[in-house]
Parts: sequence; structure tokens; C-alpha cells
Amino acid sequence: TLIPRDKVIVKFSRSSGPGGQNVNKLNTKADVRIAVAAADWLDAGARERLAILQRNRINREGELVVTSQAHRTQGANLAD
Repeated sequence: TLIPRDKVIVKFSRSSGPGGQNVNKLNTKADVRIAVAAADWLDAGARERLAILQRNRINREGELVVTSQAHRTQGANLAD
């Protein structure tokens, strides 16, 4: 199932760890948030399974939060 782009919140922030000279200057860490209850592109059963299986990644606002900071570029972290 493809997630509609308008249903996803993407933010970039400074990544921790090694990165050379750019580590404190560039916002490369990708933070992707999806409101699980409002995920109308999934059926109710899929939303319930997602909420149960990913409960440790869902914040108090009901958003599934996925982050990536494995790469040195925003695009690569977003694709990750």
C-alpha cells in the first residue's frame, strides 16, 4: 500500500554520530510521522494491527514515528 504524500509529516533535524565537518551544520536526520487513526488508506483491521505491532513507535498524539540517520544526506535518510 502506498502512503499518500499529503498524509505524511516529514521533518529534518541534526543527526548524531559521525559526520565529519557537516555533522553540526546540516539537518540530515529524517523524522517521518503518520497519524495512525487518520490513516484512511488502510482498512480498520490494518490500522489496529499497526497500532499493536508498532506501539513503541507511536507517540501520545497517535503518530507513528519513524526516523533514519544512517546516511549523510536527507534524500538517503528519507528513502531509508
